[in-house]
Parts: sequence; structure tokens; C-alpha cells
Amino acid sequence: MTDAEAPDRRSDGPGKVKALRCCFLIEHIGALGGTERAACQVMTGLAERGGFEAIHLLEVFPVGPAPFPFDPSIRRAALSARKISVLGAWPRLVHRLRAYVRMHAIDVLIVVESTHALYAIPALAGTGVRCVVWEHFNFGVDLGRRPRRWGRRVAGRWADDVVTLTQRDITMWRMGIGTGMRAHLTAISNAAPPVWRTAYPVESRVVLAVGRLVPQKGYDRLIEAWRLLARDPALAAWRLAIVGDGPLRGVLERQIADAELGERIELAPATVAIETYYARAALYCCASRFEGFPMVLLEAAAAGVPAVAFNCETGPSEIIIDGESGVLVPQGDVAGLAGALRALMTDPVRRARLSVGARKRAEVFALPIVLARWYALLGVDAPATRSDVEWSVGQDRTPRVRSVIMSASV
Repeated sequence: MTDAEAPDRRSDGPGKVKALRCCFLIEHIGALGGTERAACQVMTGLAERGGFEAIHLLEVFPVGPAPFPFDPSIRRAALSARKISVLGAWPRLVHRLRAYVRMHAIDVLIVVESTHALYAIPALAGTGVRCVVWEHFNFGVDLGRRPRRWGRRVAGRWADDVVTLTQRDITMWRMGIGTGMRAHLTAISNAAPPVWRTAYPVESRVVLAVGRLVPQKGYDRLIEAWRLLARDPALAAWRLAIVGDGPLRGVLERQIADAELGERIELAPATVAIETYYARAALYCCASRFEGFPMVLLEAAAAGVPAVAFNCETGPSEIIIDGESGVLVPQGDVAGLAGALRALMTDPVRRARLSVGARKRAEVFALPIVLARWYALLGVDAPATRSDVEWSVGQDRTPRVRSVIMSASV
């Protein structure tokens, strides 16, 4: 079948617009990462609410079951049975993706992470399939990977749409791509979990940090800030809990030991039961060097845990209202981070007030609001559902929240 003979995806007949077939393309869905969580959340939300003829999940290669809630109606497939590289398998990926979208008459392909635009956009040439590239890093971060830089260039020029997580990143895309920018840019944040209706643990003496143990997360800076705090006898009862896995575990363990903070800092493994840590945390701390949109700040806000965060690119300043739902600290100011933590650790009244503000802020990022933006982007009428009404209704128990440990995978 030639491109000219491809089925008409837009109409079921004169005057009728058919329901869309939407496909999400991702490297794989099996990791405990923020990217994977957000993809599962949006796919499942769209599938549960309806308005689509079909929703597909197409992985480059599978690594196991999705660790996050995943609607069973979503059709799951893979381009390869084993791990392959984008550049090394480029011709095969182009061919197989093109065959898949034509076989299933896909209307919209949502490419999760711009690296995959390198083969997705050539695969869609002449098919009439709309291409939406969904970026999860900020434009200034490529982790030293040239394919990510190239993918952004290709997406900016040839995709129909690029979805960023923040308004700031839209500006960064426009500045970075320049006059070659042709794609329509839209900012759609990730969604917060449902807001907890449990009481704030004002007697808690725990500061929490969650994420992969990688340089990006700045745990070396957080440990240094904690070393400064440990000098204050008034803070002797306070403990820092860092929850996550990653290649820097040994380095961080040595830093903790060298600072003689072994009894003051817990370095715990990643867990899907992260809600138990949020439930007993008085404060959350984000010491990241950079982010895309730090989901852990949304999780903390939904749990009513005030956050102290470096104002890095991008995301903290779009989630935290400084002085109302948390505290922003100039990027890299370790002494300032310690000072902001100390001010809250010694002021339970202010902590409780910020807890209320954090929960209110989380409601701005409620899933129904985020899904409505996706429906608008895709041009589909969003069906009203009971869950939209119940989203912020008070709960008598702590909701289950999956661990959101940001993935560094492409």
C-alpha cells in the first residue's frame, strides 16, 4: 500500500470525525522513573475517561510489567524483543514503527522523550500521522548524549507539536532552536497525586529526600548542608532520610561516614511504599542541580510536606510558591539551604502553615486538570467522569503513592 492509499484517519464519513487512535512511543515502561510514571498516568487517565477509539503503548523493547497503575484496555507492543540502540538500529526502528502505525491506522503518535524523534519523525513521513514529542528534561540538559540534542533539533523543526513540562522550558526551546522552530509548543505539567487529608505530623523530626543516587540530584550538597546543621545542638533530634538507588551509593556512604553523620542520615533503598516516608516527614528537601519537572515536589506537596528546594532549572519555581507552600533557595547556595532548613526545623507553626499551602498548591496540578490539557491538545472532547469530582474529596486514609525516582534513560 502506498502512502496515497493510506486509510483516512480523520473521518468516518461526511460530517463525521472519528475517534482517534493514539499511540505512545517510549523506550520502555518498566522502570520506577518519573517519565514512566507520568506516561502511565496520562495513558491510563485517557483510557479510563474515554473519547478514543484505541490507545496503544509501543515500547522500543520491553523490560517487564509496568510498575505503576496501567489500564488493561491499552494495547501494548514492542519494536524489538531485546534492548537495542536508537542509532545502531535506526533503519530497523524506522521500518518497524512505520509498519506499526500503518497496520493499526494510528492517528497521533506521542513520542516520549525527544531522542526517539530521530527515527519516529522519518517513520511518519507521508503517513498523515500527527507527531507529538513529549519532553521530560529541560532543554538545557542532555546528560552529554548527542542523540538527545539531535532529537530536539529534529523535533523542533519537523514534529507537529512539542510538549514541555514547564513554561520556562518553552522559552528555552525557542532560544535553543531559533529560527528553525516549526513545531507548536505547549506546556503541560505532570500531575500530582490526590491530596492527602491526614494531619500534618508537627512532632516529626525527619527531613526527606527521594530520587536516584546520581549527580543530578545533588545529594552531596544536601549532606554538606546537613553537616552544617549537625553543629547546632538544638537540632540534635532531627534526622535526614534519603531514599533511592543509584551508582553514587558508595560515594555518598563515604561522605556520610567522613562527616560522622551515620546516626543522623538514613540512606534507604528505593521502595514502592514511599508513602510511609512522606507520612512521617516534617520537611522535604530538593538539592538538585537540574530537573525537568520534579515529581517528588508534587508528591511532597500532595502529602502536605513543605519543601525547601534549590531554584534550579526547571520546575521548582513552578511548583513551589516561595513563602506560601515552601521555600526556594538560590541555586548552589549550600549555606542558604542549611539556613532555610534550620529556620523551618525550629518553627513548627510556620511548618504547619506551609503544609496547608503545599496541599493547596498540589490541587493546581490535579490529574483531571492535566488530562484536560491533553484532551485539548489532541482535539478530543473530554468526557466528564465521577473521578474528576472525587479527586480532591477528603480521604480517611493515606493514599497509595508510587515512588517517583527520576529516570536518566533515553
